Amino acid sequence: MRCPGGCCSPAIGYGQPSSGSLQRQRDPWEPFRLWLAFTIGLYAIRAFFAATWVGAIPGWVLLVLVLIALALASKALLFPGRVLPYREGDGGWWNDLRDDWQLWWRRRRGQP
Repeated sequence: MRCPGGCCSPAIGYGQPSSGSLQRQRDPWEPFRLWLAFTIGLYAIRAFFAATWVGAIPGWVLLVLVLIALALASKALLFPGRVLPYREGDGGWWNDLRDDWQLWWRRRRGQP
């Protein structure tokens, strides 16, 4: 028997999402990490079996794998897929970089 108005349903965050339209947020770095692991594994196989036919993987194959990894990393940086809302008092990584740069110049001039 159900309570009228849904008063006995579980609270938000405990077992059921608040709405049915919630989607799992995609990690933009996941393809890069998988490809990088594949590239490092293939390079390790090539290095371990260097004197046999298994290690006869040409260098251009590894170069192509590294270039694809760079393309995946660039895609993850340029199109993050999820944007965190602005938090009060947090200027983000660009602000941190600018603060570090200003501190470096102050120390170089001898100012504390």
